[in-house]
Amino acid sequence: MWNRKDVKAKGLKAFKANFWKCVASLILVGAIAGGTAAFSGGFNANHSFAGNHRIVETTDMDQEEIDELITTDEEEINDETGIEATIESDLEDMTEQIDDGEVPAFVIIAAGLIVTIVVLAVVAVAFVFTALIVNPVKLGCARFFRRNLEEPASMDNLMFGFRNHYKNIVKTMFLKDLYISLWSLLFIVPGIVKSYEYRLVDYIISENPEMNTDEALKLSSSLMKGNKWKTFVLDLSFIGWDILSAATWGILGVFYVDPYKKSTDAALYEAIKYGTAKA
Repeated sequence: MWNRKDVKAKGLKAFKANFWKCVASLILVGAIAGGTAAFSGGFNANHSFAGNHRIVETTDMDQEEIDELITTDEEEINDETGIEATIESDLEDMTEQIDDGEVPAFVIIAAGLIVTIVVLAVVAVAFVFTALIVNPVKLGCARFFRRNLEEPASMDNLMFGFRNHYKNIVKTMFLKDLYISLWSLLFIVPGIVKSYEYRLVDYIISENPEMNTDEALKLSSSLMKGNKWKTFVLDLSFIGWDILSAATWGILGVFYVDPYKKSTDAALYEAIKYGTAKA
């Protein structure tokens, strides 16, 4: 039987032995799972540069050319102001029409349908991206931390899911998440219980990528039988670290708490399956 102290000690030892790669692995996984590119910053920077460049050019003009440029800019500003005023007026008129019930019902329905379609499209894209990209990377992360218990692991493990039985991995990870989500619909507690029941699936598949979905889920359920409550207590033992992480706006979490917890999770899998949790 495993105990919490030994599992955490082994996880911490392995994490410290390969500190920067453990941190970098979780940063990369987090970036893939939730990162978005911000193009607006680049656009604004280019726009600002163009404006500054224009100002620099004016220093080579004579006074007459400068006055002409200023007059042109004022006319452009007045035109833009007039356009903005027109748009605001149209929006106010439309708002009044909606309030008075003068806008046809089909216009409102069409607008609602467009918004719904856009939202559903975004959700669908995120769903597919998670299934095809994020989940295999998460499995590779589980493999990285599992192998790191034995020796300093390479970040190349993160790509394991794309090179070994990719379709089976995508299917298994998808169904695992789906089952947990469906159980969560029966109130929160069943979903939590099911998440602990399938806690070891990622590690099982990372070691046996060819194993079919049913076998992986059943094996995880079997291994976690009698271990769910102890695992829950293990998770609770990190609550102090989680509070400190929140107090540092997540910085401590990125560089210590999260890799420590992930390494401990890998040590938990080893302890449950192989009965070796000693540091």
